[in-house]
Amino acid sequence: MIDARPGGTFRIVVGGGPVAVGEYVVVEPPELLVYTWGWENDEAVPPGSSTVEISLREDGEETLLTLRHAGLPGDPMIAAHREGWTRYTERLSVVATGGDPGPDEPMGGSDGR
Repeated sequence: MIDARPGGTFRIVVGGGPVAVGEYVVVEPPELLVYTWGWENDEAVPPGSSTVEISLREDGEETLLTLRHAGLPGDPMIAAHREGWTRYTERLSVVATGGDPGPDEPMGGSDGR
C-alpha cells in the first residue's frame, strides 16, 4: 500500500522479508520526497523512528539521487540500512536505464535487513 501525499502512509514487504512502514511528510514531485521509516514488529527501528529524504536533481543528461536516512540507532542499524539502500538504488538504476534487475531475492541477515 502506498498513499504518496503528505500525511499518507506506505507499507512495503522488503525483499520478501520484513515489512517497512511510514508516513509521507513532504511530497514535492519531481524533486523531493521525505517520509518516516521503520519496521513492523521491530524494537530497534520501530515505525516512525527514523526519517528518509530523497532528492533528485538534474545533472546534464543524468539525474543525481541523494538519499539521507536519519535517526537510526547505532552502527549496526546504520550498516544494515546502508546495505539495503545501496542494493535498492542499484536496482533502481538498472530499471531507470531500461534494464531488468531480476527477481528481488531475500536479503542476508536473520531479520532480512
